[in-house]
Amino acid sequence: MFRAAFVAAILAVLALPLPAGAQYVIVLKNGRQIHVQNYREDGAMIKFSGLGGEIGIAKDQVQSIRRAGESAADSSGLALDRLPAAPAVSPAPAARPADQPQARAPASASPETAKQKAAEEEKAYREKVKDLNLRLKDLRERYALITRGNRGNEPQFFTTEEAFQGHQDDLLSRLRDAQNRQQGLATGAAAGSPPFSLDPPPAYSGKQKELSDLRAEIARLESERQSLIDEMKAKNFDTAALIVD
Repeated sequence: MFRAAFVAAILAVLALPLPAGAQYVIVLKNGRQIHVQNYREDGAMIKFSGLGGEIGIAKDQVQSIRRAGESAADSSGLALDRLPAAPAVSPAPAARPADQPQARAPASASPETAKQKAAEEEKAYREKVKDLNLRLKDLRERYALITRGNRGNEPQFFTTEEAFQGHQDDLLSRLRDAQNRQQGLATGAAAGSPPFSLDPPPAYSGKQKELSDLRAEIARLESERQSLIDEMKAKNFDTAALIVD
């Protein structure tokens, strides 16, 4: 069926008038002639354009190929073993969308540029650590004010009832944290920790919960700061005077 369709396509091409500007005549062994603008060899096939696509004919069906305008008597009798080389057609360059920038080879960064980028990266790290230091300082002062009645690292003197009560709340808050960790209720408690007791620990008071949250936030920020400093050390950045306690 395929061969019959193929033969029908060839006959349709043969029935067409001589194409304008036809360059070659393919002479088949059955005497038919096919006028083509161009052709090419592809293994055991002779291929040429026609019928809106490409048509192939087996070489064993072709008697010869000659240039258009030459008679059989005038032609040099170009048999298949002496076929003229089909003119080479250079492939057209692939179209590139107008909005797609042409790829460029990455330029090697100069030593000055690399040094500048490293300096900018180190500066960004320092700014982050500086911000963490300020936040830690604020949290620690709030914690000291609640538990000691003063700020910073001043000596601990309970000169007021409020300061003494803050110290007591601090002790009880730490105890609640320890009990909740044993129960697996506190933030960061290990999964599957055995319960401390069957009864839940006493609930935090408002002040005790505030102190517990302050300690947790201070620990989180300290860990974040240390991670940044470790990254700076790995990049050989200066970490002197970054930690301010």
